[in-house]
Amino acid sequence: MTALNKAESSLLKEDLDFHIYAGSAALSHIQKNGLKKEDISMLLGASSGPKWLVLHGFDQYLLNSMQDRQQPLDLLGTSAGAWRLACYAQQDSFAAHQRLTHAYIEQRYSEKPSGDEILASCRNMVNSMLGRQGAVEVLQHDTARLHLITTQCHGLAAKQHRFWQGLGFAIAALGNVFSRKTLGLHFTRIVIHHPEQKPPLACTKDLPSRYQTIEKDRVADTILSTGCIPVLTKGVEDIAGKGLYQDGGITDYGFDLPFKPEKGFVLYPHFAEIPAPGWFDKSLKWRKPSHDNYSHTILLVPKNEFVTSLPYGKIPDRNDFVKLSDEKRKTYWREVVKRSQVFSQQLEALEPHHWAEYAEPLPW
Repeated sequence: MTALNKAESSLLKEDLDFHIYAGSAALSHIQKNGLKKEDISMLLGASSGPKWLVLHGFDQYLLNSMQDRQQPLDLLGTSAGAWRLACYAQQDSFAAHQRLTHAYIEQRYSEKPSGDEILASCRNMVNSMLGRQGAVEVLQHDTARLHLITTQCHGLAAKQHRFWQGLGFAIAALGNVFSRKTLGLHFTRIVIHHPEQKPPLACTKDLPSRYQTIEKDRVADTILSTGCIPVLTKGVEDIAGKGLYQDGGITDYGFDLPFKPEKGFVLYPHFAEIPAPGWFDKSLKWRKPSHDNYSHTILLVPKNEFVTSLPYGKIPDRNDFVKLSDEKRKTYWREVVKRSQVFSQQLEALEPHHWAEYAEPLPW
């Protein structure tokens, strides 16, 4: 590397507003070869609620860089992450992403919304994102292969009543403190995949799991199900066999799964340095993903300095619906989307050989 290239890389590293963390195999590849867009064979999208808005700039860059892609690209997400990735699998992916962003920011609720009201709002967001042809396009895209995870609930967790379902989830949360495997008493992970292939996901032994092909006449309902917030929102019924299906983040909020493509690596824009494996793990600081499961994964994470510079010094979250008026919340969220575009600009400025200069080991 020339002195000029070294100086350029150092400048980029100093000015970068996000970290790039890489698992062992991915880091070794980057250190030897840099990183080209052809090296990425899978994108991950995590459950996030409104937190996904801070990732908007990453999406804008990736949507652009994947436009002329020739080889298949696996897309796997849960909840809002799956909604984001469904945009990638539409012919006009930019327009789909714009529709989702607008519908998401503009959502509003009564003072004490019912489960039906929240479900109707979520359905509106999914339908807006898909537009007229999106449900067909996600199954027919030339290169994008959409997959998602949803959760089949059992026992009290499957009750369509806030009290009983809340009690079921409280019991599940208590058991989860001792072991994630206890979630299998209450939930089954459902990996719903593109008709032409399954995602590059090795055998999952942590929880009961089942694979199911996306049904062409249930695309919108399937995408909706993975974003149905437990207790607050009514679930979707019978999309992968008889039963109640809700937020994929229940079992896989931030993922601790063996994603190991035969070729290439996994790119994962995320809002936190340490992804929480499941929904009940968000407050369990000691529960961290396996290094082996992340060996082929590259994480893009906003730096703390960037986050604290945002309005209110934080990333958007669901509490904004309670603490802010609709107008203040929408103004705040739009500003976060606007500021996140710096991620797109900085990624656009990076050359493949620069990545070795600033790629870091996983932070846990």
